[in-house]
Amino acid sequence: MALVSTKLTTSPVSIIAGTTTNKAITCAYLCNTTGSTVTISVYAVPNGATVGNCPIYNTLAIAAYDTAILDTEKIILGDGDAIYASASASNAIAMTISYVGI
Repeated sequence: MALVSTKLTTSPVSIIAGTTTNKAITCAYLCNTTGSTVTISVYAVPNGATVGNCPIYNTLAIAAYDTAILDTEKIILGDGDAIYASASASNAIAMTISYVGI
């Protein structure tokens, strides 16, 4: 198992991408480190697709100092697929993804 972690910005950025080795995402944590509610958007983007057309969470509100855990479904990333994410305030949300190479 491996981890990737980053602070989100207001523009969608690639958090994790599939390569020639597929990746199975087991869960994601989105931790609001601020004293205000922040919204996040997460996108599962197939190879060659447009980010804006692929939301899986759209403006999900995360309360001050709270954490959203996304672990209901597993996502498999193939070559060129990616998870993108953004927040309504830069550097307010720490996103950590747990994954396994398959």
